[in-house]
Amino acid sequence: MRFASCVFAFMVFLSSAARAESVMASNKESKIRSGPATHYTVLWRPRLYTPFEVLAKYETWYAVRDVEGDVGWIHDSGASKDNAAIVTADVINVHESADANSRILYQAPKNYTFKVEESKEGWLKVLDPDNETGWIADKGIWKGEKRAESKAEMKDDKKADKKSEKKGEKQAKKKAGKHDKKSGKKKSD
Repeated sequence: MRFASCVFAFMVFLSSAARAESVMASNKESKIRSGPATHYTVLWRPRLYTPFEVLAKYETWYAVRDVEGDVGWIHDSGASKDNAAIVTADVINVHESADANSRILYQAPKNYTFKVEESKEGWLKVLDPDNETGWIADKGIWKGEKRAESKAEMKDDKKADKKSEKKGEKQAKKKAGKHDKKSGKKKSD
């Protein structure tokens, strides 16, 4: 029976992967589990206001992916459809108002989370887990709106980038060699 419910949950997961929906961890007791029931293992406890991309819904559970591409299940009692953001840059400034020249209240480090209360011309009014409010620029953050890359995909992308880079270097050298032959100049190392 347990196997059948896992297979069904996985099919639901695959069938609705195209939806672009997000949720956030809405309380400090939220848990990410390995399956859609309380008897499944707790994989981790997300920080309050952590945003997630929703991959599927099964009864009262959401299959979610975080900014790092890790996947798990969260119960709807620990999730909310409110907007949230997580810092992906090394650090971002939290301002007093929606203006880059306004006073900086504090700096939020990478992986710091916020509940988004308002959006205004490239700025977000946010509330942090310590109930501090401020404004952040809408960059250097992830809001769970689009698919986060999995760790494996990021490694594959880096490998592909390196291959492409090497190929480009080879082509550039080849081209430079041909150019040098045409001009009659010696190629310098």
